[in-house]
Amino acid sequence: MFIRTGRILKVSITLGVLAGAGCCAFSISDALAQESAPPSLTSSVRAAVAAAQKTDVTVAVKKPEKNTIAEEAAALNKAAGIELNDVPPMSDELARQLDLERQAEEVAAKAAADEEKKAQEHNRKSYGRASEGLMPLSSEQIRDFMRKLEATQEAAVAPSGGPPKGEVKVVSVSLDPGGEPPQVNLAAGYVTTIDIIDQTGEPWPILDVGVGGNFEVTPTQAGSHVVRVVPLTRVGMGNLSILLKGLSTPIIFRLSAGGSTFHMRFDARVPSIGPNAKTPLIERRRKGIVAGDNLITMILENAPPREAKRLKIGGVDARTMAWQVGERVYVRTPLSLLSPAWNASASSSDGMTVYEIGSAPILLMSDNGAMVRARLMRDDSNDK
Repeated sequence: MFIRTGRILKVSITLGVLAGAGCCAFSISDALAQESAPPSLTSSVRAAVAAAQKTDVTVAVKKPEKNTIAEEAAALNKAAGIELNDVPPMSDELARQLDLERQAEEVAAKAAADEEKKAQEHNRKSYGRASEGLMPLSSEQIRDFMRKLEATQEAAVAPSGGPPKGEVKVVSVSLDPGGEPPQVNLAAGYVTTIDIIDQTGEPWPILDVGVGGNFEVTPTQAGSHVVRVVPLTRVGMGNLSILLKGLSTPIIFRLSAGGSTFHMRFDARVPSIGPNAKTPLIERRRKGIVAGDNLITMILENAPPREAKRLKIGGVDARTMAWQVGERVYVRTPLSLLSPAWNASASSSDGMTVYEIGSAPILLMSDNGAMVRARLMRDDSNDK
C-alpha cells in the first residue's frame, strides 16, 4: 500500500509461486521517496504494486517460518529476476531449536555408548560367574587333585605290593622221572615268552603244546622254539606240557600267577643235543659237568655264587667276564673259545656261552673269524 503523504511506506508482497516452486515467500522493506516502483523490479511486481496503488489496499505477505532455506530462496528469486542483497539472519528461536536438537543427538549417542558398555560389562561378569561355577578349581588345585587320583588308582591295582618286577630266567630242564619241573612266574597283563634251546644254545623246535589252568598259550609258527603265555586271572596255578621235535619225553613247566615278580623271558635249556645243534670246536674232556650244571647255569645268568672271585680280563670288551671258583675258572663270553681246551660249556639263546677251563692265563678266542687274545688277571678288589 502506497500513501502519497511523503511518509515512509511499507510494501509487503507475497508471491505464491515463482519459477515453478511451491510457496516461496520473501519480504521487502524500503523507504520509498517516489510514487513509482523501483525500476529493478520485474513487470509482474510493478503490476502488483500499481494495482495496490489503485485499490489502496494493503497486501499481506506470509512471513517465512524458517530462514534455513534462505539460500534456496535467494536462488529462486534470482531465477525469477528478483535480486535480494541482504539475507535475513536466523532467528534466536530457530538457533535454540537447532542447538536443542544437536544436544538431544549427543545425549542419545552417549546413552547408546553407555548401554553398549554396560552390556559388555554384563557379559564379562556373566562369563566370569559361569566359568567359576563350572570350573571353580585353580590350575594348581586341579594338578594336585590329579596326582592324588593317580596315586589312588595305582594303589587300587593288584597286586597290593605294586607292579610286579620283570626278570629274565635261564634254567636247565631235568629229564629225570623224579625231577622237579621248573616254575614259570606270570603276571596278569604281561606276556611271558618261553624259549626252548638245547645244550649248545641252539633252538629246539616245538611240535605240540598243552596247558592246564586259566592261561592263554600262543605258540608261534610251526617249527618255532618259542611259546607265549598270558594268565587270564590275577592269581592262578597250572602247568604247561611241551613236546619237542626228536625228543620222546615232554617238557613240563609249572605256571604260577600273582606273585611280586614275573619272568619276561624264560630260557629253558634241555641237557641234550637238539636237531639244530652245531658241532663244537673242541670236545670237552671232563664228563663230570654237563650243560645242566647249576654252577654253570648261575654264571650263564650273570649271577655267580658268593664264593666266586672276579678275574680281570684284558684284550676283549666288557661282554666277556671271568670268575674263579676253587681251582676252576669260568669265562662268560659271546666269543668262541679256541684255546685252552675247555672242560664244559653251556650256551643261552642270546648267544652267550660259559666255558669251564683250567688256570691258563692266556685265552685265544674267535670273534666272527678274527683271532682275539685275552689275558686273565686276579682282581682282589672285587669278589664277584
